[in-house]
Amino acid sequence: MCGRMPPPKVQSPTSRNSAENVGVILDIEGATVQRTISPRLGWMLSVASMAVATAALLMTAALPHAAAPRFVETGPSILEQAFANQKPPTTLDLLLPSDLAVEVSPLRVDGIYGPARPAPTVRSFRLRGSNAIVIVAMLPGTPPIVPPTNTQGEALSVHGAYAANYSVEATSLCAVRWTEKGMTYEISSRSLLLRDLVPLAEQVR
Repeated sequence: MCGRMPPPKVQSPTSRNSAENVGVILDIEGATVQRTISPRLGWMLSVASMAVATAALLMTAALPHAAAPRFVETGPSILEQAFANQKPPTTLDLLLPSDLAVEVSPLRVDGIYGPARPAPTVRSFRLRGSNAIVIVAMLPGTPPIVPPTNTQGEALSVHGAYAANYSVEATSLCAVRWTEKGMTYEISSRSLLLRDLVPLAEQVR
């Protein structure tokens, strides 16, 4: 028996696998263990986050940037002032004195049959003591009557403004036109002559 060593113990496969499994179980359990964060530390982190966000907003606001256009209403616009200054011209009522002529109820006004409009642009009159019909008209949009550069003879005038002869011999129509305060007017008749129309035009109001 002297000089013999005992045979080495051989570990069985089952025991070795069990040890490895125990190590794996310990590693897995150790990996799942987490440390609990204290409530005080979480509150401090929240306060720090809010402080950082507030500082970032203040820095952004302090940086120079393009400001949005501001519309400050200090008074009426230029267009409003222009329209306000463009007052309509004072026009005549196209009337003749009642002791001189009587207005005829119009059968046709501006090409439309029916009663006269509230502000007619054409009126017809019958002269007292005769059957002569005189028509007084307002001509909006008509070019103004201006005196020519070389006036020959005595020029016609109505209400102190230059007047022009617009008579048409082919239709036996005598007419006189003049421009007054930016509006052009005409008085015409098929029964009267030019020399009779001019005094009547002076009576138009």
